Amino acid sequence: MIYIILVDLFSKGYIGIKKKVFAQIKVFEKKFSPVYYTSHSGQMVYLMSDGKILEKELAITKQECNQWILEWIKKYGIQRTYIRYNMSDKWFIEFIKELKGKNVKSVLEFPTIPYDAEISNNRVRIEDQYYREQLAAYLEQCTTYLNCDTVFGIPCIPLINGVDLEEYPVHNIRKPDGTIVLIAVAAMSYWHGYERVIEGMADYYAKNGTVNIILRLVGEGTETDKYLQLTEKYQLQEHVELLGRIEGEKLNRLYDEADIAIGVLGLYKKNMTYATPIKSGDYCARGIPFVYGYDDGGFSGEESYVLKVSNDSQPINMKEIIDFYNQLKKHNFYVDDMRNYASQKYTWDIILEQVMEYYTE
Repeated sequence: MIYIILVDLFSKGYIGIKKKVFAQIKVFEKKFSPVYYTSHSGQMVYLMSDGKILEKELAITKQECNQWILEWIKKYGIQRTYIRYNMSDKWFIEFIKELKGKNVKSVLEFPTIPYDAEISNNRVRIEDQYYREQLAAYLEQCTTYLNCDTVFGIPCIPLINGVDLEEYPVHNIRKPDGTIVLIAVAAMSYWHGYERVIEGMADYYAKNGTVNIILRLVGEGTETDKYLQLTEKYQLQEHVELLGRIEGEKLNRLYDEADIAIGVLGLYKKNMTYATPIKSGDYCARGIPFVYGYDDGGFSGEESYVLKVSNDSQPINMKEIIDFYNQLKKHNFYVDDMRNYASQKYTWDIILEQVMEYYTE
């Protein structure tokens, strides 16, 4: 089996994507070992397995990447592919056409549906919209993180973003000290919507709010400067900390020093109401309560350890955050509840069951 993904798995970026990919591969390996996977770094495409580079070739274009992957599929006798979608064009259609001709059983994963709003290049968008209508002619199964039966005419297995529980230490609840510490860990993209928290804090303190609330933003991205400017505009430097990218044990300590995590708050910007972001599973696996603003495939919004807010541009009401925190203090067993829920709902073994069945039927 081969997992086809054309991102740079060697870089320090794509942290969430890499965690997800390797967790999925771990599940596939239980049934279809060895599992090969690809990486596109610089102008090279790599074939890897178990962290080792098996092949590498010069591949500047997507067409060249596809050609080398087809060569490796033939060389290693691969009969199954799991493909992370990277837009449609003439060359991708030719690629999946060849896979079908070789009787390779393929599943195409759409990381986001709908995704047109994410394509800034108009030519790429028009090209994708034309060629994606041909996908169903060569693919019999796809997956995505939206609750739908088909995508572009391809039968779909709806998934949620899972976690590898072994990767997440259990959250330690810190002692109450009069301060509420919020943490948001993300790539700081526009759909994260953390300006809603900053603006909510500005409203709260403008109305003489007395509770000390700290927001720690962990990660870097296109919205980082915006969040910094808003912090300075509202003179919230004592309440908002932009910490940049942090990983490993230092990140684990930051989670233990926090009371509530902040999930995605800006999906309205993508015209989306439903999602299963990776962060929700991450927070649940750790056992840290969190806030989110959309319909989540993994949560009803009624759980005692989550706070569901509106999916719009309105500032987050800090009074709701404070009430949520005070409720949490009464039920410190929520960590075990969240961890147990993650083990029943968010492990990739459970999430990929239908995909595994498709490969073996």
